[in-house]
Amino acid sequence: MSEVTEEVKQQILEYLKKVKRSVTSRDIAKTLKLDKKIVDKAVNVLVNEGKIEWVSFGGETRVKVPEATE
Repeated sequence: MSEVTEEVKQQILEYLKKVKRSVTSRDIAKTLKLDKKIVDKAVNVLVNEGKIEWVSFGGETRVKVPEATE
């Protein structure tokens, strides 16, 4: 599986909405038992679609759902 599917994107979105905090793509991959490369690609697609956003602090890059902390 080397392609980002709508199912993978939906799983990531649901996970982010559930945890209500920023997480790393490694955390997402581990929790959802997905390949990190697929998660990285899906995260990039979701960021480009405006559904999630990057958060960077302490030299670590994370992602979150924009309304999760508003």
